[in-house]
Amino acid sequence: MSNMSMRLEKLRKVDLNLLVAFAAIAEEKSGTAAAARLLLSQPAVSRALQRARAMFQDDLLVRSPRGFELTLRGREILQDLEALLPKMENLVAPNVFDPTQESSLFRISGPDNVCTVLIPRLCRRYANGGYQVQFEFHPWQSGIAELVERGQLDLVLHIDDGLLPSHFHSERLYREDWICAVAKESRFGDRMSLKEYLAASHIVVGTYAGVQTIPDKQMAAVGGKRNSCIRVPYFGVALHCLPGTELVLTATSGLMPAVKANRKLRLVKAPQELRPFFFLMAWHPRVNTDPRHQWLRAELRTISATLDRRREAL
Repeated sequence: MSNMSMRLEKLRKVDLNLLVAFAAIAEEKSGTAAAARLLLSQPAVSRALQRARAMFQDDLLVRSPRGFELTLRGREILQDLEALLPKMENLVAPNVFDPTQESSLFRISGPDNVCTVLIPRLCRRYANGGYQVQFEFHPWQSGIAELVERGQLDLVLHIDDGLLPSHFHSERLYREDWICAVAKESRFGDRMSLKEYLAASHIVVGTYAGVQTIPDKQMAAVGGKRNSCIRVPYFGVALHCLPGTELVLTATSGLMPAVKANRKLRLVKAPQELRPFFFLMAWHPRVNTDPRHQWLRAELRTISATLDRRREAL
């Protein structure tokens, strides 16, 4: 039998409520006052004290002119309880995470287009030195679900494509639209028809080998197929590949600031057949009720709400 099993077997025979009654009588020095404090009758408190005496094989408390007085054994037990009871209270009391007082490391992974949108906003909120939290962003890679399963990642930011394990918890964060980025001097106009889009040469961002991207799936749904001559794992890399070419990059609207900031690039309105989609956050069920993880999800939810409000205002 393991040490844990032996302890549990001993505790199974102990009524822990007796410790609460004993501590109350010891502090109040009166059975009547202890009964009022515990919302019990005085006979019930007296019976609890008798059972506690039998359990510890000691009188624990004896009567004196000043009320109940602790025996030597009773004093030792009360000292132990003063250290133990707050820990027991923390076990059952709701726990709220305070990032200004408690340190925590959050390990997150997501494609670079969603990280480009969310990480700068996280930095502006929590990188000012007033918080104890740390964020560690891991590269997006195949087998990401297994890392979550093994507890090596706390949260993933993912396209709502149904590829994550069904037992994971998930929540939609914000909506994304598709944009097309091209070289500034390219032949394309301000708007691209489906015919032009399918005839163009594309640089494709794909993080999973052999898995169709969302634009490819949406084109397949209308009977089309992109001509993709180059495939890279990051949108940031793809943007740098555009100048001096006639390539088209299909990117998410969160990357619009990066395109506009590059004088060698410009935006082209994507075909209407490319429909909006959602980014979501996903996590393992084991951390669903963890106060730290609940705080993290609430923060990402708040940031995402500001993104949706700005989009509605445009």
